[in-house]
Amino acid sequence: MIFLSLLVFLLVFSALILVHEAGHFFVARWSGVRVLEFGLGFGKKFWKKKKNGVEYSAGIVPFGGYVRMLGEEEESAAPDSFEKAKLWRRMAITLAGIFMNFVFAIIILSGLFTAGTTPILISDADVDRAIEQGLVVLGEPDAEGNQKILEIKEVRVSFPQSLIFATTETWRISKAVVEKAAEIPVDLLSQGKLPDGLAGPVGIAEATHRILPAGIAAILKLTALLSISLAVMNLLPIPALDGGRFLFQIVECIVRRKVPAKFEMWVHSIGFGLLMLLIVAVTWQDLVRIFTS
Repeated sequence: MIFLSLLVFLLVFSALILVHEAGHFFVARWSGVRVLEFGLGFGKKFWKKKKNGVEYSAGIVPFGGYVRMLGEEEESAAPDSFEKAKLWRRMAITLAGIFMNFVFAIIILSGLFTAGTTPILISDADVDRAIEQGLVVLGEPDAEGNQKILEIKEVRVSFPQSLIFATTETWRISKAVVEKAAEIPVDLLSQGKLPDGLAGPVGIAEATHRILPAGIAAILKLTALLSISLAVMNLLPIPALDGGRFLFQIVECIVRRKVPAKFEMWVHSIGFGLLMLLIVAVTWQDLVRIFTS
């Protein structure tokens, strides 16, 4: 069961990264920017193949991926380099991965709500709203006045309506993810700890193991939730992520000149280092929670 859970987790995570990087890849090709490499995973490459001038590769560390374009991280005078592309095309390439993750989530949720599935309840406010809508049935209060959830009803709508409903649900979940992300610096500065409920790769793997017995619908729901989370986190103006790169492009649009490449690379390098520290801290928190619970 553990091996199966790990396999499903890797498949889900790889699918999210593949969708995200495919967005960058296809928009770059459509924009006339030369793509040098499309890679999944990091570290030593155990597979690679070159086709039509693009090297496709897979690394032994399955967490992450990248699309390497000519002139993205180095100066290039080639007309088909990322550096020489028009600003609006570079913006489109930067946001394409985020857009694809949102689309991927909406497609999954549309299928689930067409077939019929329980709503995704993230916060107490979501539960209260579902109670008002009659989707959550509560039991009689106990001696302390607390009520347990007896049933969560399915939502089932026809396909055209399910597409709209999935889009509004994606928006609602995205706002919840932003609120959770905003708690990170607040809790670190005020309490010296990461917020509860924040999960890294280990926590996500554990969640996959717990929901695997619930079947394919539960796995698809988790996949949609992770795809939304990946899109939102990449949209935030954090150096080294798509949102950080897009912020520099907005500055370029305002001041009508590019930010010095060395300065931008320096900022992204620092952001990447801090991001790695955060991932290590979240992973440690997940391990402590798992082994002490």
